[in-house]
Amino acid sequence: MYITDTQTEGPVAVVVGGIQGNEPAGYQAAGGIKTWSINRGTLVTIPRANPVAIQRDTYLNDNGNLNRKFPPGETPTTPLARAIWGVIASYDPDIVINLHSSQGIYEEDVGPDGVGQAIYPTTAPGASEDAVTTAEYMNRYHLDDSFPDYYRFQRGNTIDGTRPYLVHKTDADLGVPGFIVESTRYETSLATRRNWELNIVHHLLDRHGIDRTYES
Repeated sequence: MYITDTQTEGPVAVVVGGIQGNEPAGYQAAGGIKTWSINRGTLVTIPRANPVAIQRDTYLNDNGNLNRKFPPGETPTTPLARAIWGVIASYDPDIVINLHSSQGIYEEDVGPDGVGQAIYPTTAPGASEDAVTTAEYMNRYHLDDSFPDYYRFQRGNTIDGTRPYLVHKTDADLGVPGFIVESTRYETSLATRRNWELNIVHHLLDRHGIDRTYES
């Protein structure tokens, strides 16, 4: 994990990439986010949450699907899941973002089935509005005219803390805004997906009072 602590009072954000090893956009984006300078608060980044699966370029590791090891209200069921959750819980975050990609597009008939091009919010107050506003921002500023309308980002279904996923546990156990970010791998380049996810995180953090700063 990587910690950016500004020593200035402010929100705490956690960004996780690489839960699934065959979704490189997420862990590459998180790998860039770990070096960001921010104006206040603390940014905790776990870029390569599932290193064995990343090394193998697989969805699973030896213990199965890492993103099914976080039962709400209970102890995570594998050592790796416990380590990840231990970091998140110890920092008492104000926002948690988990970066993924999907083979298809959410609620679209084109391409394979999938859940991409959507931002999925928890039930925490303001999270749904954050997802809608961020999707609108992406569509206006970061989705060029070469993409058909079905690539437009949208708010996904609400995460209600009923499944053993990382962000579901965030909803149930912490009650803070959490987001699953899903870009689509359907006829998109890795560079495009990575840039989409970087800009989504930037906007969500800004919505929560953490702004990226740039050295002059």
